[in-house]
Amino acid sequence: MIRKPKLPELEATLGELVLDLLRAPRLYPEMVCSAPVDSRGEVSPDAVRVTQHYVAGLLAYGFGVADSDLQDATMWFATEFPNAYRSRVDSVEMTRLEALLLLDAPEDDILPRLEQLARQRTVDGDHFVIEGRGSDFDTLWSLKVMLLARQRNILNNLVDLEQLRRLSGRIITTSHLDKDVALALRLRYELAGRLRRTQLQTLQRLLHVAERTGGMWGLDRDMLWVTDALRSQNLTAGDFASQREVLREMILSTCYVIENLMPLLPDHPEVEAPVRDAMTLWWGIFQGRNAVTTLHALFPSPYDYLLILARTLVAVRAYLGQPLIQWGSSYVYHLQAGQELPQVANPDRASILQTLRNWLRLDLVGDLERLHLGMSDSDIVRIRPRVWNPMVPEEAGYVTVPYADSLVVKFGPADEINRERANYSQLPNSIRRCFAHIPESSYIDSRGRAFLVLQDLLHYRTLVEMLRQVPQARESINREIGPFLLWMHQGQGRAAGQASDGPVWELYLLPMQRHIGRIFSYIQDNGLLDRRKLEEAHILKQTLLGLIGDLVRYQIKLEGFPVAYMHGDLHSRNIMVYRRRANERGTDDAELDFKLIDLEKFRLDGDAALDAGQLLADLWLVASSLKSANDRRPLENLSAVIEDAYAGFAAERGDTTFSIRRQLAQARALIRVAKGRTKVGAAALQESRRAPAITVAHEVLGYAREAATHLEAVAAALRDTPLR
Repeated sequence: MIRKPKLPELEATLGELVLDLLRAPRLYPEMVCSAPVDSRGEVSPDAVRVTQHYVAGLLAYGFGVADSDLQDATMWFATEFPNAYRSRVDSVEMTRLEALLLLDAPEDDILPRLEQLARQRTVDGDHFVIEGRGSDFDTLWSLKVMLLARQRNILNNLVDLEQLRRLSGRIITTSHLDKDVALALRLRYELAGRLRRTQLQTLQRLLHVAERTGGMWGLDRDMLWVTDALRSQNLTAGDFASQREVLREMILSTCYVIENLMPLLPDHPEVEAPVRDAMTLWWGIFQGRNAVTTLHALFPSPYDYLLILARTLVAVRAYLGQPLIQWGSSYVYHLQAGQELPQVANPDRASILQTLRNWLRLDLVGDLERLHLGMSDSDIVRIRPRVWNPMVPEEAGYVTVPYADSLVVKFGPADEINRERANYSQLPNSIRRCFAHIPESSYIDSRGRAFLVLQDLLHYRTLVEMLRQVPQARESINREIGPFLLWMHQGQGRAAGQASDGPVWELYLLPMQRHIGRIFSYIQDNGLLDRRKLEEAHILKQTLLGLIGDLVRYQIKLEGFPVAYMHGDLHSRNIMVYRRRANERGTDDAELDFKLIDLEKFRLDGDAALDAGQLLADLWLVASSLKSANDRRPLENLSAVIEDAYAGFAAERGDTTFSIRRQLAQARALIRVAKGRTKVGAAALQESRRAPAITVAHEVLGYAREAATHLEAVAAALRDTPLR
């Protein structure tokens, strides 16, 4: 048993925390067991996530699944599955499945989801696919749920136990976030009963993380001052406000690590000291009768506050090794006996809040300004919100919202928008500043479209716009873009793991094969070209498919490359650039600030070569559309700079096939652009406009020929590359 000191003011602190958690369904009805947001009965993904954490917090305190609050939650989670809108287990259904398992719900509510999850395993058996990308986190989460099902004896041989053990060992080597590594180690320990030598080395590295950061997990090297300030109690409210996202991730990561390392303690006593130090450091920030007030002040967002509250209770439960009710029940009883806790919420509160919402009128100034997007199915507009304050005289009633006089609203299919938000939440702190901020809140309308309010990069230009419109910035772009992109790919110089088998097919060959069918169906089925051109198109299609067939045979030569953080859709319109004034430059004296947008395809375990190839292909496309050599030259110079930067990046990491994969990515990008253009052509045909449709057909053939040139170079290089 861990020799842990009793946490100061334990009874009072736990009593305050659990009482506020019990109030959560009444105080935050939009977050806990919320009402549907549309006519389909859908609820906010945030509410599903928060309610699952609420359940985990109550269970950690010691409530039984038969308790009325938890029974209400069970009924709320037990929606019909599959239904008219959901047939796959996505992130929302995974959260429901995990909650239902924790709540010991009836098997009829669990098994349909569990059986479908088992069907979402890849053919090679090495991944589960939840959100369409089959990331390592998808697999890790699936293993966690499968283990819960096994503990309930309802796994029913859906997945072989030995396969789960093997997967749990592999996932340790490919997990990067501290909290994910801790969970992977726990799963392996519980499935196999022990950790192997290499897994013990991973455990040691995780423990050393807390030693390097001063006692916490989930913190970047450039933020180490935070733990010093926490320890000396010199972290001000202003520090929390300016670094709230970093602190939120640090605290959540630390709570998850504590929860998942404690089960290892009987066989691994070295876990004791780091866990004790982390628990006491975080506890010291809010302990006492003002714990709730302190946490509210630190994390005013209901979403953040409820997550921190619940995960703290779960971590303390793991740390103490027994239900928290044994420590805090007497305090709760005395509060209730003294009528310090209202037994029922004031029924007028919700009505008063709605009255205020109706009283404060919200409006938009001017028309929606539609902004250009790439090839996703989402749309994006700029808005200028104003609030009407009835207490202000008529002529001055409209008030600009501070820091939000101009905003961007992105909307589209809910799964696509939610995937972008989920990807943003996965971003390591070391690279989060590379991306435009994406908040948690969104709205889903009756058509199933999710709406997301985003930071407006009003003073930023796209990369090409800055290159064209601000010639004096070209030198700075060429100097600074390489370091920025490489920072995004590797964060704070993390050690690169090796890609598992299969990503070359998944990332490159499969998408190209799918798009080629779409491209040539458009050309051949609509009678847009004369006979000679149609014959050329048929030959080109066979050439492309033949080259991809060759690459399938050679792809093993490309496997095992060093993984990197990957944007997944990197082109010049997704790189925003702002030229800083002299007084805005930091200590590095960088003239430019870069922000990346559109995160639907971000991966923690991706390939930097895919981003490099896609960006270079995009710059080539832009340059080829310009007639003047003088206009093309800045783009060509920038392309050369980017090629050199990535060549150095590959050499530094010992990535010997990077340049081949980059060429493969260029071919993939051109084929994807060609497929995207067929949508424009098809729309023209629907409107009986054949001339633009014919123009698109010629464009598409040109892109396909250029892609074939890249594929031929890749095939030739691979023929001469020995197996490693």
